[in-house]
Amino acid sequence: MFETEAELKELQLLLDASFDKAGERMLMIYDIGQRLSAQQLAGFRGIRLVAVASVNRKGEARVAPRSAAFLHGKFYLAASTKSMMVRRLVKNPRVAATYFERHLLVMCHGTVAFLRRGEAGFKSIRAEWEEAFNGGRDALQGIDVLLRLDATRLVAFAARSERYPEAWGRQPR
Repeated sequence: MFETEAELKELQLLLDASFDKAGERMLMIYDIGQRLSAQQLAGFRGIRLVAVASVNRKGEARVAPRSAAFLHGKFYLAASTKSMMVRRLVKNPRVAATYFERHLLVMCHGTVAFLRRGEAGFKSIRAEWEEAFNGGRDALQGIDVLLRLDATRLVAFAARSERYPEAWGRQPR
């Protein structure tokens, strides 16, 4: 587990506040017993593919797949500053990301912070990213920026929430 106790507390507060603001339709699909706690969400191990939404200069929605890791209670995305998505996010850093599989859903809304290669923020996350990538030294090859999603809303639900964090495929440390 990459999260400290303080990070888990902060994450739980965000999850609780986000659940309190969840829409009627969301609450019809997932009930309180299907919510994942901060401790359960911290079991999100490895690098996984998420759908990331941003908007272009005309305000039109755009979605792209990105590799993501969950570290210190936040999603981090690997990207290139040459990508269209990154260029859009520089102009408008508001973003949404969704991870879903079968009956599991994690949705995040917020803004991105840019951690550029060579900067302290990138360096501090690099080793953990590579560990999350199962030790892949080349995990960040061609990547010159990590995007940290600073969530204002974050919800996580699973049809069988009692199976988490083990169901992520790895036991938390």
